[in-house]
Amino acid sequence: MNNNTAGAARPKDAPIDKHIFWPSCLIVSAVIIGMIAFEDQALAGIKVAFDFVTNQFGFAYIWAGAFFFGAVLWLSLGRYSQVRLGGPDARPEFTRLSWITMFFCSGIGTSLIFWSSIEWTYYFTAPPFGLEPRSDLAADYAAMYGMFHWGPLAWAFYCLTAFPIGYAFYNRKKSQLRLSAACSGLLGDKHANGLAGKVIDILMVFGLVGGIGTVLASGTPMLAEAVSRQLNIEHTFKVDIAVVLVWVAIFVTSVVLGLKKGIQRLSRLNMYALTILCILVFVGGPTFFMLNSFTNSLGLMVTEFAHMAFYTDPIANSMFPQWWTIFYWAWWVAMGPYMGIFIARISRGRTFRDIGLTVLSAGSAGCMLFFVLFGSTSMNAELTGAFPVLETIANESPSAAILGTLEQLPFYDVILILFIIVGFVYSGTTVDSSAYVLASVTSYNLREGVEPNVANRFFWAIALGGAGLVLMNAGGLEPIKTASLVVGVPLLVVMCMSFFSLLNWLKADYPMLTPGIEKKMTGNEHMNVEANRNSAVGAESYV
Repeated sequence: MNNNTAGAARPKDAPIDKHIFWPSCLIVSAVIIGMIAFEDQALAGIKVAFDFVTNQFGFAYIWAGAFFFGAVLWLSLGRYSQVRLGGPDARPEFTRLSWITMFFCSGIGTSLIFWSSIEWTYYFTAPPFGLEPRSDLAADYAAMYGMFHWGPLAWAFYCLTAFPIGYAFYNRKKSQLRLSAACSGLLGDKHANGLAGKVIDILMVFGLVGGIGTVLASGTPMLAEAVSRQLNIEHTFKVDIAVVLVWVAIFVTSVVLGLKKGIQRLSRLNMYALTILCILVFVGGPTFFMLNSFTNSLGLMVTEFAHMAFYTDPIANSMFPQWWTIFYWAWWVAMGPYMGIFIARISRGRTFRDIGLTVLSAGSAGCMLFFVLFGSTSMNAELTGAFPVLETIANESPSAAILGTLEQLPFYDVILILFIIVGFVYSGTTVDSSAYVLASVTSYNLREGVEPNVANRFFWAIALGGAGLVLMNAGGLEPIKTASLVVGVPLLVVMCMSFFSLLNWLKADYPMLTPGIEKKMTGNEHMNVEANRNSAVGAESYV
């Protein structure tokens, strides 16, 4: 999006598309109200849905992970790697550091702190591959498995739709920043703008609300526990609500500042606070255990990568891949179109190679850092007897175990304050970027230079907060997992459609790069395509 010139009138906000907004609003509201009013029935239905999806469609998520990862690598390294969002003369509007911090902070939220700290406990006590629980080998796999679940395959789910969505918006000049627009190369404009497109966008909205609700449901209680300890008060559900209200206030501030000054500044603030927090944990925690554990985990992940990527356990039926790998892949699928839209929005001027390789590498490395710092610290505390992590999870809560582990470190008072700041900013940027995407999807005539309606963004922020509170109130890990699992099933098909839609566009726009077509081109056409490609390659040096 280009900056307005001095003295130019600010473009009007994009109007709400009632054909997508109201059906999405009614469906989301009905589900939230239904889970509140019929909690017992909702939990029973959740169990049925979880069993059906994992038993019948689990393999689809496993294959999707491999396919999406391969597709992102192909777009990043293949014949179309130098295609640039916005055309060959486009330049990035954000510096590389701001760009990375924006998509990283918006994509993971407080849930990464939560899971990186205690995810190993589940693998340690109920390990995969028939390993003996609580054994040394189970500990090795437990330290590594979280890095796999938050690694390159996960970020491939996030990244894939950014290519067709960004190409449709910036290169094909579609007037909607939507998943349906990204599918128009396969469906045709008539169907993409018609009923089929509206169904796609409504599914995407519902999936995002479920995915972000899962993020908030897992991260908010941990943040509330930290606030309770800082203020020396009891952690109740009222504190959870207060935490949600605070990040709503952060969101309001970000909306007032705008996308660049809002999310970009919050992401930078979070980066500074997070850097200090990570240094304190690294220095004050079991430093050498972290380094050795990371080294061992990296080697184990490389050797076991294919096994883990295709693990379904059909004979022993331990449900480990269903409860973890398939759950995570479903979570990434539910969040994938949202992240695709957001990454596309902030990636104008960047090539396919830059987008794919940077998102995969920077996203995976950032997540691994969390597991090395917080996961290793927590595991070391349990194994050495410094703090009873497993007992605290069983008798109190995972949040209490996370904060109890950090309490054993030097500089705990400073760490706690930084922990709270990082948690609030993560939640604020997640909600802000999610509400921005939802408002974009439910708007029309969203051209470059035009923003979604502010009231539209406010509504979706409230809806996301409501979904998170409902999932927290439902209690337990099962409803949180199933919410992500179920909504992702139809999105798998749609995300694949967007990829093949992009291929159709690329074949038409870059015939010289398509095998078997170059002979049909004239000499001048060869020169024009090659000039465009060379221009794109030369512009790659911009950082």
